[in-house]
Amino acid sequence: MADLYFDITDLIAYASVHATVSGIQRVEIRLLTELSRAVHSEGCRCVAVDPSGRGLTVWRLSDIVAGIEHEGVGIFARLADQLADGSRRHVVRRRLNQLGLRGWRRAVGKIGLHARMLFETAAPAAGIAGTHLQSLPRDATFVVLGAGWNQPRIADVAAAHARSGGRVVQCVYDLIPIVRPEYFNDGLVRAFSQYLARAAEHVSEFVCISRHTQHDLERYLGDRGRRTPSAVVQLAHEFHGFGRNARGCRPDDDSLRDFGGPDREFLLNVGTLEIRKNGLALLEAWLRLRDRLGEATPHLVLCGRRGWKVDRFFNLLESHAWLQGRVHILSSATDNDIAYLHERSLCSIYPSLYEGWGLPIGEAAWFGRTCITAANSSLPEVCGLLADYVDPHDPDDIAEQVLRNVVDRERLRSREKLLESVRLRTWRQVAGEVHGILHGADSRLEGVAASPTIQFRRAA
Repeated sequence: MADLYFDITDLIAYASVHATVSGIQRVEIRLLTELSRAVHSEGCRCVAVDPSGRGLTVWRLSDIVAGIEHEGVGIFARLADQLADGSRRHVVRRRLNQLGLRGWRRAVGKIGLHARMLFETAAPAAGIAGTHLQSLPRDATFVVLGAGWNQPRIADVAAAHARSGGRVVQCVYDLIPIVRPEYFNDGLVRAFSQYLARAAEHVSEFVCISRHTQHDLERYLGDRGRRTPSAVVQLAHEFHGFGRNARGCRPDDDSLRDFGGPDREFLLNVGTLEIRKNGLALLEAWLRLRDRLGEATPHLVLCGRRGWKVDRFFNLLESHAWLQGRVHILSSATDNDIAYLHERSLCSIYPSLYEGWGLPIGEAAWFGRTCITAANSSLPEVCGLLADYVDPHDPDDIAEQVLRNVVDRERLRSREKLLESVRLRTWRQVAGEVHGILHGADSRLEGVAASPTIQFRRAA
């Protein structure tokens, strides 16, 4: 079997700025962890583009996963330090970035913070032993699981490998910057468009995370006369680290214990606060609920860091004292916090305007909680008839569905019982299907039944 080389360049870059992961990075880490348990995993490696221009650095997948299991996302921060030759200055810059001080030069010039950290910070911890390559072996499969568009050098490696006759597999989460560019800044739209255009030239197979994403991709490729094979591997519902229908979860933030009692019922929204997640419509819906329910209106808890194009959301929130008392933003919630909130919530709410999948919907189901979401893009694929659907552009519709769940508790509990008993997808199953695509019929993961045959489709 050909060796697999999983690109982790984007994970290393992400860990240089953020102390926790979400979205694509969370998926990538879960897949790498489960793929390490695969038969033939001794031939699996992780690879990153060396920022110094020295080619590629390669590690064994098993070593990377051991680091993940020991210290979580911190392992990728250590690899970032390692690629920077252990520069103490690099460590300081990374730590300041994680603290949100991206304008660190100006900040440390005023208070001397950089100088103090530079001399007081201990030397970087030893990294994981890796090897250097100028190019991938010709018979290897290069797999891009993450956000390659953020790191243009990944496309250079993939294109060079394809030119030498190598196989390149690209995971596609969505094409939203192309089909809905208004939700992003111009720089991201340009970078994503350029990356996908290049990928269409050299990728051997695409793996899409939903049927809707596959349809978007096929239209995109068809418009360019391409017929690259693609397969669908839908993502998991599992919230890693917590058993199905877990109860008795404990938050890291003790202040959250005030939520969930009879005097503070709430709905939970998980995801970055960005225009596409539709927070503005949520606020407008909550104002309508105030007119209907008054002080009986449930609270709204938003878990996610601030993203882009959300000025109108924050302007509305800051202009209404009542909203400020009903809407709570947790920008650094941990997995323990989110699990606790899922357990204690009335239900989840996620009226996104467009998604490639919809992790928060499935994760709510993992805890036996239904979700009010939008009837668009891939969102109905996650929980089907066991979710409640609204028009995300209509705050009245959103408010009406929330009101229905608040008033009709018998219906809500009935749906929860159904969710507690249905079969949901785990990350082990998802990784098993990915491994089946990468290795074919002889592939399997330990403890997982053979996945159904996955048929590749060629773009029309």
